[in-house]
Amino acid sequence: MLDTDDQNGGHAGPGGDGPRRLRVGLVGLVIIALLGLITSLRWSVTTDISAFLADQEDAELAAISKQLADSELTRAWIITVGGAEEDEVLAAATELRSAIAAHPEVAWVQEGEVDNGEAFYELYFPRRFYFASDRPDVELPARLSDEGLAEAAQGLLRQLSLPQAALIKRIAGGDPLLLFPELVRRLSEAQDGELRPVGDHLLTKDGEAALFLATVHSPFDGAAMAPLAAAIGEASAKVNAAHGGRLRIEESAVARHALAAESSIRADVTRISTVSTVGLLLIFLVMFRRLSLVVLVMLPLAFGVLSALAATLLLFGSVHGLTLAFGATLIGVAIDYPVHLFNHHMLDPDEAGPRGSVRRIWPGLLLGAMTTVAGFIGLAWTSFPGLREMAVFACVGVAAALLCTRFLLPSWMPRSPTPGALQRAAAGACSRLLGALGRQRRVLAGLFVIVAGVTALGLTRVEFIDDIRAFSQVDPTILAEDERVRGRVSRMDAGRFILAIGDDDESALIANDAVYQRLQDAVEAGELAGFRSLHTFLWSASLQRESLAALRGVPGLGERVGSVFGAAGFRPEALADFAADLSAEPPPPLRFADLEASPLAGAVRTFRVELGERVGIITMVRGVEVPAALAARVESVPGVLYYDQGATMAAAYGRYRLRTVELVLVGLVAVFLMLLARYRRIGLSLAAFLPAVLAAAATIAALTLAGLQLHLLHIVALLLVLSMGVDYGVFLVESRDEPRGVAASVLSILIAAVSTVLAFGLLAMSTYPALRALGLTIGVGVLFSLVLAPLSLVLFARPGVGSGRP
Repeated sequence: MLDTDDQNGGHAGPGGDGPRRLRVGLVGLVIIALLGLITSLRWSVTTDISAFLADQEDAELAAISKQLADSELTRAWIITVGGAEEDEVLAAATELRSAIAAHPEVAWVQEGEVDNGEAFYELYFPRRFYFASDRPDVELPARLSDEGLAEAAQGLLRQLSLPQAALIKRIAGGDPLLLFPELVRRLSEAQDGELRPVGDHLLTKDGEAALFLATVHSPFDGAAMAPLAAAIGEASAKVNAAHGGRLRIEESAVARHALAAESSIRADVTRISTVSTVGLLLIFLVMFRRLSLVVLVMLPLAFGVLSALAATLLLFGSVHGLTLAFGATLIGVAIDYPVHLFNHHMLDPDEAGPRGSVRRIWPGLLLGAMTTVAGFIGLAWTSFPGLREMAVFACVGVAAALLCTRFLLPSWMPRSPTPGALQRAAAGACSRLLGALGRQRRVLAGLFVIVAGVTALGLTRVEFIDDIRAFSQVDPTILAEDERVRGRVSRMDAGRFILAIGDDDESALIANDAVYQRLQDAVEAGELAGFRSLHTFLWSASLQRESLAALRGVPGLGERVGSVFGAAGFRPEALADFAADLSAEPPPPLRFADLEASPLAGAVRTFRVELGERVGIITMVRGVEVPAALAARVESVPGVLYYDQGATMAAAYGRYRLRTVELVLVGLVAVFLMLLARYRRIGLSLAAFLPAVLAAAATIAALTLAGLQLHLLHIVALLLVLSMGVDYGVFLVESRDEPRGVAASVLSILIAAVSTVLAFGLLAMSTYPALRALGLTIGVGVLFSLVLAPLSLVLFARPGVGSGRP
């Protein structure tokens, strides 16, 4: 399997006796097989952006944001059919609805139910007294005065002279005050200008049919959404073909954006992993000459990634697409350990063979891994599930790669391989470079000062963008189609709404009643252009009872109605049903469950969301002119939030970014204390520590001076820069007194840096902003670490270097 003799000479025999090598090999293969089995059985990838919504700080807002991200608001799928005459559009919409309604992922498809006048009559007419006024103390006294009743009588006369007199005649005896027609009018006004019912369809104002459906699963469940998206696309194409291809069928759904993001991430990760792996294999093959050694170098990387995937899947149930991409970044850390071992074993071998070599450099490997874990473990205490997932992935992956290097690799390594010509030449060049740098310490000190000055200048210009949308790339074609569809079916602002929260439907509706009144005042004050509210359909039971009580509380109202209307020409006995119904036992107040069980369900279901054990009632808004004033107005009601997705998340992310920076700084303090405990000297500790810190600071400055705005993932990427920078510093400091050892360490960090830049140079070219941020930050940071690590060693540790012949 592996060479036992180097082709250029060397001691025969692998590292360790045959039986022990076999046992260790078998153990390693069994572990790898188990990790692979766990990963394959539990494999699940998600692109759910709610993983990057906090769930501890601002607990209520975070919980609401996460629950809204998986509610019917986000599960909605809207399809519009146009491009032909109305009859053909309606026929095509019927065909399309029939084709997709039976799909197992479709929870419901809305029809044109708001035109069902009989259903509306059966629900509301028996309860018309419950809806007489939502401000009974203010409105009803004047309305039920003699003057008000006389005006109502004249209004009834006018209505009886209109074309819809048949309906008015049907209800006038029991509803002379026209409470029910007023309910119908409010509903009509709420729908005016957006959708109109035609048969069992809803048409937009420009004559396109609108189909509304909801999915069973979350829009971020790619396995469930992909088949549905394909089925809708196939059905649309078939319907369009049947109508000569002249139809315009367009869609709007969160799931379409999620699928596009998942596809983009998967393509980038596949491309980057493939190209970087091939590049690494070529680099190692050129450097180490033998394929067997190249395979061994890659083994800790595979072991680390498999372990991290298995742990993540077991703990979180799935792996986020960004974590998967972040896993590719483990190449930069995990590859450091076997490369460092191979260079030392081949250029400065221990007499005890591979195990002796790994024992000699073990303190540096362990310290480097511990500092890396210390840097990442702080993320486990952030408020973001996505960042916690990344922290677990990184910590497990680094630890597994380290243990593989320490305990598995030596048993499979050749005992005394002879380095190739390129490896010897590179090590000699590294040794000579250190010698030359050692003779120019004053120049190096000046260079450090210049770098620090430029870095400080860049840091003063740092700008952060605290917007979760900066993490993702929206497909412009899908976005444009989405905006066209939503513009046809709703004039409400996207991402802005009022949320009334209660422990149950009744308490949420009570808050919503108060919100409605305040929003009417906001429209009158010019703070708001308009809104859509569940209040149009449903009031709280307490307000319904208050309206009924106000009517019943007017002394002799039935007799007075008969008298006043009689004076206007009506026969009092014809209005007897009004007095009888008013005094009779009323039906129970209307509830949301009644609407859900009626043909009106489709018109109201999107107003209500379940927030864990609580209930939220949503009011859509349009044309918010003064957000702060509107928020102050509605949030004066207990349990009510004005939700502006962009502004709310930006404010929250600003706080979370600062918290993450604090955790990074705490991690840095822990890393420095570890180094100080190891070396017991400030100079050596600084030589190991400063390259990472200066590289991270210089990276921020460079990105800023290049005109980039930074966000949370840039901070996360800096953790890898810090981790690799400390590794480089530790490796050099650990071998500072051994000329051949320090040359081997410089060569190790050179190879590690080149491999990392190869991987992240590709990641920086990703079409996905989050991956691009990770790649660019880490690629630039590693280059700075590569340059600064030898300089710090020369300035603070005074390494021993030989003639340049390792």
